[in-house]
Amino acid sequence: MRGVWSLLIVGCALLFLSVAVAAQKRGGDPKLAALKNPVPANAASITAGRNLYAKNCRHCHGLRGKGDGPLAPKNPKPADLTDDKWDHGSSDGEIYTLILNGAPAPMSEMKPMKGTLTPTQIWQVVNYVRSIGPQAAAKTPPPPAKGPQPPAKK
Repeated sequence: MRGVWSLLIVGCALLFLSVAVAAQKRGGDPKLAALKNPVPANAASITAGRNLYAKNCRHCHGLRGKGDGPLAPKNPKPADLTDDKWDHGSSDGEIYTLILNGAPAPMSEMKPMKGTLTPTQIWQVVNYVRSIGPQAAAKTPPPPAKGPQPPAKK
């Protein structure tokens, strides 16, 4: 009987370790960041993504993506998709993978959408999330520096 318990404990430990290794890295992953979004971020894909988000994501992330949906757990609170803090990386590929596989517990209760949404649908959700998120500010060039400017060359 003691051998069975030892085997069960070792098996559980191996299962836990394999899940932890497979979970998306906190802070992003360069391999996932290299994934390119094959769905153009146009009005049609953003609208499709918004509809999919409304059906599958808004219950926790909220209508405006603030993490304040009616079914949002209190701890851990769902991510605010509109801010510039992205725990698992901010590239399209990292966001896609997070939606596909869900977020690792105990940091999140986000369930995977693999099997619920097609890859194209997940990319459409990525495009929608981008449309409400901080990407616009990141793509805007910084304002020119104030203060004395060197004279223009002729």
